[in-house]
Amino acid sequence: MNIGEIVLDRRQIKGMTIEQLAEKADVSVSLISRLERERVDNIKLANLAAIANALQLQMADFFRDPRLQTPKVVELLDYLANQPEQKREDAAALMLRLMKL
Repeated sequence: MNIGEIVLDRRQIKGMTIEQLAEKADVSVSLISRLERERVDNIKLANLAAIANALQLQMADFFRDPRLQTPKVVELLDYLANQPEQKREDAAALMLRLMKL
């Protein structure tokens, strides 16, 4: 997935319109629309960071291995990243045990 696809997917998952995302990120509607349609050749890092923040993403989410960019995987990784270290390790161990059943 590219950045535009990630923005579109996450925006839709959150039930946001382009206008709502633009307002929350303090960027133009045109920028969001062009980004989602892959019509942006370059973007200021500050704008990309604002969009990521508005979507509750980390900048790194835009640059992960493509296999790790599907909405559910991003959601899981974000969940794990926001947990205290011990809870994160416990959750990862439990998931691994479940997958090996």
